[in-house]
Amino acid sequence: MPSGLLKVSGDGFKDKRFLKYAKEFSKKYFATTIVGGGSAISIAFEEAGYKSDNFCLVGRQPQSLPEKQLMRDILEEQQASCQDLFNREKIGSRVIIPWREAASVSCPENGDVTILSLYIGFDKIVIFTRYDNVEAKKQWLKKLALCFKHINPGRFDKIEVRGF
Repeated sequence: MPSGLLKVSGDGFKDKRFLKYAKEFSKKYFATTIVGGGSAISIAFEEAGYKSDNFCLVGRQPQSLPEKQLMRDILEEQQASCQDLFNREKIGSRVIIPWREAASVSCPENGDVTILSLYIGFDKIVIFTRYDNVEAKKQWLKKLALCFKHINPGRFDKIEVRGF
């Protein structure tokens, strides 16, 4: 069975259109789903008195270990909630979060960056984003392909961008 990767925001994994697609996708692919934090991280940061708009080029930039831990806590809550929903809906996909451990350093990742690092290992990748963001994601992938042309010219042909 080919492998497939879905990427959805923490605000989007409950969307009925996404769930319907994920169910069909998991019948055709050995499926993995990356779920992000969505607005839950921003809300939690504001409630804790942290700046919620501190972003670098590749995502939210925590300024302290407590901020980093709060991000991880929210992502793990989203992961559990999404996996529970998938289990109830009989969607055969394992849920992961955009997070990496490098030796003893915990590294939060933007989910879009995670799909790039996992690209070679999957046969099909689908990014779910808001309808108003679909074209921007497609343009981002085209521009990014140009950045990698020194490795191999082309495009990210295994990635599809869908709106909800």
